[in-house]
Amino acid sequence: MKRWETVHEGLLGDIRAGTLRSGDRLPSDFALAGRFGVNRHTVRLAINALESDGLLRVQMGVGTFVADAFLSHVLTGDPRFSDSPTARNRLVRREILAINEVAANEVVAQSLEIYPYDLLTEIRTLSFVDEWPLAVATAYYPVARVPGLGAAFEGLNSPTAALKRCGIATYKRRWTRIGARRPTQQEAEWLRISRSSPVLYDINLDVNAKDEPIKYGCNATRGDRFEFMINADD
Repeated sequence: MKRWETVHEGLLGDIRAGTLRSGDRLPSDFALAGRFGVNRHTVRLAINALESDGLLRVQMGVGTFVADAFLSHVLTGDPRFSDSPTARNRLVRREILAINEVAANEVVAQSLEIYPYDLLTEIRTLSFVDEWPLAVATAYYPVARVPGLGAAFEGLNSPTAALKRCGIATYKRRWTRIGARRPTQQEAEWLRISRSSPVLYDINLDVNAKDEPIKYGCNATRGDRFEFMINADD
């Protein structure tokens, strides 16, 4: 067994035995090197392997932690995570990163059933659960169907509340496409993860009560903390 594998198995044993529990911070690389009689580079190799397996998470500038329990979201016609059972008894909040007016590209225009270069309100948000960053979301709303949305966010950080101000009381999810990829540098900084930690990437479309597309969304969600679930009965 290689030296880094000895460290790997030792830390894995601590996690399985409950000596290190979900959310616990690991000792420093220096302390772990002393414990296992290896150098800090060897410790880092073991930590990188455990991070790749989803057992540890490295928070840049803060430390290394045992990965938290997964949050699950069942895909339904209601896109709001904050109303899902997994979010109950959790502190869920959203931070507005930017609000801009942009022109629709061909892909977004086709999904929203508008013309390329039609104006969109672009809303970028960062979601937190129990003060840990969970997802970066970018949503595009056609200005012609949702006029005044940017101004409607004044004093709010909830798209649902802002949409109500614009006269859209109900909406639902028409479709969601899900994949996985590495985060961009900016996403990694926002989500406090390393560039090697994969994110779940989903693209989605929401429609109003008239079945008119009102939002094209792109989300990057921490893969070490979140999973989508599909009910086989649906």
